[in-house]
Amino acid sequence: MTITFEPMSEERFNTYYETKLQDYADEHVKAGNWHKADALENAQHQFKQLLPDGLKTKDHNLLTIMSDHEAVGILWLFVKHNEEDKQAFIYDIELDENQRGKGYGNLTMASLEKYAKSEGISRIGLHVFAHNERAFALYQKMGYEVKSYNMSKKI
Repeated sequence: MTITFEPMSEERFNTYYETKLQDYADEHVKAGNWHKADALENAQHQFKQLLPDGLKTKDHNLLTIMSDHEAVGILWLFVKHNEEDKQAFIYDIELDENQRGKGYGNLTMASLEKYAKSEGISRIGLHVFAHNERAFALYQKMGYEVKSYNMSKKI
């Protein structure tokens, strides 16, 4: 299996955007960051700030993850340029529901490193919710290191 990345189509982006808003809101509720009543509005606000020009927002690469010419997921990668180097941050990486458990996670992360090197990117960062143990384990396995912890206690 070969993983490649293609620019996301407008149609896929529109579907992704609408679905992801609710998913993102739900993740923040599950993590205890937001109240359910405000979650969707908070998600909409953050997405509007991050992607003011949608698919054409500068420095945001919205990509379709492809395996042998079949779409298997999405990757939202922000690339930050500074004087010394380029760094990337994964805002979202997600395999389609019917593609999970097939080894695409490992292949995608390895292909992302090759892609980053070819683009002159020296570091890739990401955020993972603590309750997403499967993703956390994958990132650790792929060599990502924890740089900080946010902790809370419900009282």
